[in-house]
Amino acid sequence: MVRRANALWSLLQGQTVYSFQGRTVSTVAGTGDVAARVIALSRLLGFASCHFVPRNQAAELSEAFVAAGLRTAQWDQYWGRESALTQARAFLRSYDPGSGLRLNTVQPDTPDEVIRAIGEMSVRSGVLPPPGSAMRGHGPKGVILYVTTDDGRIVASGGGFMTYHPDGPRPDEAFWGMLATDPDWRGQRLACWVGAQAIIDMNERFGARGFSSGVKADNPSSQAMCTRLGVVRSEFVYAGATDPTLVGDGPVTR
Repeated sequence: MVRRANALWSLLQGQTVYSFQGRTVSTVAGTGDVAARVIALSRLLGFASCHFVPRNQAAELSEAFVAAGLRTAQWDQYWGRESALTQARAFLRSYDPGSGLRLNTVQPDTPDEVIRAIGEMSVRSGVLPPPGSAMRGHGPKGVILYVTTDDGRIVASGGGFMTYHPDGPRPDEAFWGMLATDPDWRGQRLACWVGAQAIIDMNERFGARGFSSGVKADNPSSQAMCTRLGVVRSEFVYAGATDPTLVGDGPVTR
């Protein structure tokens, strides 16, 4: 699914109605017939979604997806602008990760084994990682961060991408998240550390002023982490559609 999305994005990236998060091609509410667009994308890729969908319009979209033979999925859209920047800075000032942990940024020359380890750790945590090409910057503008122990083990990762076309309706908004923590290292706020630094890096490097992420209603730990960083439950949702003939019946990501 991710490989198909990256290939399709090479054809669609000039069109303002589409967005890309390194993993999937999506669209934005208010840009024409989004239901038809998401359905078409889902049938091509296996999964697609629409962002910034007002809650009172989500049911209508879901009904259209089901009528087309697709499975529907919905995430609460957690969203922050100045609050995210303020609280991310505050967290970084106060957080002490302890000795032996290091926060790193994926670079264009990051070794394959590091990229593979980030991906494998993310999958174990239930998070769909972006491909190595996107992690290394060959795609949308963005950053991927990861935490290593003193013996080189990768125990957390995440980041963000400038998701929307610069001439579209939300040019300074970033898709943020993909936050994963090794199950053995949970409870140490590593995802908050990665997430806070990603917010600051996206702002300083690419001018991002808004940060949003999709969180399932049954994921209280991610809800709390987002809220701590000023990315809070909004009046919007991510409305998704999955083609089970391409990707089966399992969830795409948390």
